[in-house]
Parts: sequence; structure tokens; C-alpha cells
Amino acid sequence: VPWHEAFRRVGLFWELQPKTRGKPHVKLNIASISTSFGTHIWVGGIAGLTMFKTLKRRTFGKVQSKLFPKYATLNTSCSLVALITYLHLNGISPTSSLSALCNKWEGVILLTAVASNVANCLYFVPATTKLMFQIHTRENQLKLEDEVGVTSPIKRSDKATDDDKHLLKMFNINHGVSMLMAMASVGACGATCTLSEKVLNSKFTRDSLMIFI
Repeated sequence: VPWHEAFRRVGLFWELQPKTRGKPHVKLNIASISTSFGTHIWVGGIAGLTMFKTLKRRTFGKVQSKLFPKYATLNTSCSLVALITYLHLNGISPTSSLSALCNKWEGVILLTAVASNVANCLYFVPATTKLMFQIHTRENQLKLEDEVGVTSPIKRSDKATDDDKHLLKMFNINHGVSMLMAMASVGACGATCTLSEKVLNSKFTRDSLMIFI
């Protein structure tokens, strides 16, 4: 996306302000999506890479073990708020069928965000963290070096057993799926923002924001 186009899209949220005055559910919907999107970008794209390239691997892992449960919980909460406000703004009751929720692309996208965030929060983040600490324990037992900006030396060590390599494989699988869940969530946030932009360009003149977001 060209830089001038990026700035134009950022301006979307400034344009939303006068249009959403007196509409708290619309503001809450936008705020929750924006918060989740920003959290993904900061944790995954900026803070995570910076720490990985700065801290020793096990220290980095310990920090992530404290950060990621909060990260997953925040994104789960934001996606749930976005979905609930979407249901309210579209007159869909919680007891309605799934087809009513998925009648519009926005509903499918928000449901995807909730599912991916809940999966990360309840399973993949805890499972990945548990496997990571098991790997740290084996690295200490094998007296493997703790370095900055590299993956586990178990894969390259002659001291590692088949069980150690299987442990590392399971960690990589869980970590990979967790990253895919996060990418699905950030993609859902971006898609929702794009749909909101289309609404702004084509529908705001008729004051119909609330039936699209």
C-alpha cells in the first residue's frame, strides 16, 4: 500500500468521529477492532522481533510466557466485544441461528477472529509455553549454550536424543499453528477496517454505518 494511501485509510477513523456521535455501540465496535489490530502489529511485528534479536533465547522465552497470555486474552476480549456489538447493531439476537450471523461477510470475519483468538487463548499459547519450558530444561541438562537471536540448539546438537528432537518438533508445530491463528485474527481486523472504509465512501451519506460494521 503506498504511503499516501495508508495515511488516507488512517484518516478513516477521524472521519468516523462526527458520524458516530451518540452511537456508543458503533464506537465500541471500532475501538475493539482497532485495539486488537494494533496489539497484533506491536507484539508480533515490533516488540517480539526486537526482543528476539536483543535477549538471550531463554530470557526471551520467559518474557513471552508472561506477555502472550495477556496478549491472547486482550485479543479474545476485543474480538468478543466486536462480535457482540455487531450483533446488537444488526439486530441479531444471541439465540439466532449461525446462518443469521454469517449472512454478511462482516459476521463471518468477526466469527473467524473470535474462533482463532479463543483457540490461541485456551490451547495453543499455554501448550506452546509448556513445551518451551520443557525444551529449556533439556537445554540446561545438556549444557547447551543460551544465545541471542537463534532458535534452540537441540536441533543441531549431537547430545540431543530422538525424544528431544520430537519435543522440539511438537513445539514448532504448536508455535506455527499459534502464529497462523494470530494471522487469521489480524487479517480479520484488517478486513473489517477495509469493509468499514467502503461503507464510509459509499453509505455514510445515508447515515447507515451501523448496519455494516
